[in-house]
Amino acid sequence: MAFDPYEWEAIDWDDPEDEDGNYAHCLRHDVDELVVDEVLRERPVAIKLSPVWAEFVIAGPNAARSVLWTLLFDRSWKRGDWLRPVTGWPAKPAEIRQWEKITHENWRRGRNG
Repeated sequence: MAFDPYEWEAIDWDDPEDEDGNYAHCLRHDVDELVVDEVLRERPVAIKLSPVWAEFVIAGPNAARSVLWTLLFDRSWKRGDWLRPVTGWPAKPAEIRQWEKITHENWRRGRNG
């Protein structure tokens, strides 16, 4: 299933100095603004994850197509048209298989474990 990043007005990041905020949490998982921006531009797809801790789970490559990422988002509580990153990680094999099935592409160029 396609995920339409263009239906969102902005990305809702907390202040980088807020140690309990989503920005600091995502950085601890190597997910920064560049990763989020690149994945959203590279035609991500919605995947299923169980259990799920977020409203949206997507998988997509970075711009260099060297890492396929799994990213979790919620709708921002500040504005309903803002997308709020929750967490993310390099996609695991089952998540890569879902991405491949949906996109009809093979993930061979990637370096995911």
